[in-house]
Amino acid sequence: MNTVKFYLTLLFCLTVSASALAQRSYEPVVEKARSRAATERVVIKTVTKQPTEGVLAVVLDPIIAGEVIVENAAGKVVAKADADKTGQAEFTLKRGVSYRVKASSPGFTSAISKPTPLAASATVRLKLTAQFAALKLVNLPEAAQVLIDDQPRATADKSGNVTIADLAPGKHKLTIRHPEYDEFNNELGSVEAGTQLSYPRLPLVKVARLLVQTQPGALVMIDGALKGKAEADGKVLIKYELDQASEHSISIVLLGYQDWVTRELIKPGAKTISAKMEPIITSAGVSDTFDDLSLWNAPPGWKLTPVKMPNGKDNRKLTVSGEQSGSPKGTIYRDFDALFEVRLNDGKGATWTMKIDKSGRNYYLFHLAGPKSDTPKKFYTYLVKDGQLTQVSTPIPVIADLNQKDSYTIRLAVRGYKIQHWIISNATGEENDLGIYTDISDTKNTYLYGTFGFRALHGETFTIDDFSIQPMKENEKVSEQ
Repeated sequence: MNTVKFYLTLLFCLTVSASALAQRSYEPVVEKARSRAATERVVIKTVTKQPTEGVLAVVLDPIIAGEVIVENAAGKVVAKADADKTGQAEFTLKRGVSYRVKASSPGFTSAISKPTPLAASATVRLKLTAQFAALKLVNLPEAAQVLIDDQPRATADKSGNVTIADLAPGKHKLTIRHPEYDEFNNELGSVEAGTQLSYPRLPLVKVARLLVQTQPGALVMIDGALKGKAEADGKVLIKYELDQASEHSISIVLLGYQDWVTRELIKPGAKTISAKMEPIITSAGVSDTFDDLSLWNAPPGWKLTPVKMPNGKDNRKLTVSGEQSGSPKGTIYRDFDALFEVRLNDGKGATWTMKIDKSGRNYYLFHLAGPKSDTPKKFYTYLVKDGQLTQVSTPIPVIADLNQKDSYTIRLAVRGYKIQHWIISNATGEENDLGIYTDISDTKNTYLYGTFGFRALHGETFTIDDFSIQPMKENEKVSEQ
């Protein structure tokens, strides 16, 4: 049970770590074309070969690549070319003819000049207004899907390169999805028209997306490392980073259930694992009149005491002393009824424990303070956590006439988080209620299962006889008789 608490602590750390990782921001490289100054000198490089030819130089503002088309006055296309890296294109055309120039570039409005007769040389400046931004992605895995604001915009081919030329100004979310990789999400911030955004390297990570279907609240571990906790619907999605297919151990634990363990071949991509967990098997009931201690893990402070019966025969009873708890061997219970006879040998009281875990350091403890106790005739409830004793409720006054000569029958019923006690005087037959303790603490699930036992709390010595414990079905009502 301590193991489950340990894993819950690790789960919290894991969640915080994963949340911090998800919030990391990868800033794209932003490039913007330089605006061309009105006074910037344009150098024409083309040299004409015929006296009837002239050179038409077209320069784009801003300095961007684009398509340039030259038409005559009738609208017929006479030449076309792409502007070079300086945003300039040159044409050798017939002199004395009027030409009109058109220029276009992705993400910009087109521009057109007025018809102008061509002399030996002429320069036409065209200003293009940015409408969109461009997003350039490289080295994506083939078939990676690119989404902008959750809308599919492009799919990477074998080259791994994607360009989206019509990204509207404003804030956007970039998402990249691929079956074998963890989904990449990034906020693009406030995108300006006329800019080009690019990522020199994207932190794409190969993952196996494991959908585990099991009991709600179950903890899932891979190779012993905690990876997730099932939600209320019993499902948990685990992204497990790995480069290639390999075998791994998957274990699922939940308090009250047997551990579920398997080895699975895990590879990048989606995989569903269904784990049907079996409840812990509750032990069979135990009855003992203490002819011997063969049914018990008995500490050194225990002994069997012979008692002479009216018929002359000896009857053995268990005498309990010492702080070590003894319990029936190999037993574990959740809901149960228990019954035993107790005698307060030294008048100090008697103590019993329940829901003891495997470590023996976590359990509930109940103490019946006898007539010679420092606080006589009170019933105490304690919680032992990691070996530390804490009183968890107000002591209940005991109405029964506690003494050293009579015996008493303790009857108790456990249902989930509720533990109820009664005490019966064997001398008078009168039964009195010792109250109900209901665990509402954050650690209550740690104490759902365990065994039963006896020990001394304040150095008392007491005798137990006619012990019986009977497991009950879940949700079975407590008998009031």
